[in-house]
Amino acid sequence: MIRAVFFDFGGVIAEEGWVNGLTDIAHHHGFYPPMFFDDACDVLWSTGYMYGRADENTFWEKLGERYDFRMTVDEMRSAIFKKFVIRQDVLDVIKRIREAGYRTAILSDQVNWLDEFNDRYGFFDLFDKVFNSYHLGIGKKDERVFPMVCDEMGVDIEDALFVDDNEGHIDRAKNCGMQVLLFGDPAEDIKKLEKILNI
Repeated sequence: MIRAVFFDFGGVIAEEGWVNGLTDIAHHHGFYPPMFFDDACDVLWSTGYMYGRADENTFWEKLGERYDFRMTVDEMRSAIFKKFVIRQDVLDVIKRIREAGYRTAILSDQVNWLDEFNDRYGFFDLFDKVFNSYHLGIGKKDERVFPMVCDEMGVDIEDALFVDDNEGHIDRAKNCGMQVLLFGDPAEDIKKLEKILNI
């Protein structure tokens, strides 16, 4: 019996701004987008920024050691931020899920930006808890995170549903015993959520 639903942020609650924003920055500079994306991810993890062990300035400084940017940091942040378009239809179904008596949480590999998105759009109040790798110090690449967050929510892992757009994260959560929904097409997957949760 599902008692709690965990939602990813980028790719589920919002459009995937990290990938799309970095792609725009790469095109602006004439960088090869896949290589630029891989380098940005490498810096994100190697500095520890993803897990709150380095600050944002360190991330941009280290990435700037690999690339000659014409855009300012503020311009690049803006390019990424504007791609994280909040999906109102997903927020609407989350409201209905809560009204039906389920507990809800965000489980996201995000940095300090997630707090900034909430400051702009005010969606944290739809969730009982927000689990962000930047504050947790652990992310969804580590299977230990899934029983950890279920314990924090006070639910057995088999009674939790995890919604994410990343197949690797979905596989790890499933291996730990969570019920899962791989999110791709919002319209279709909202219907699947409604059917799974009978709302």
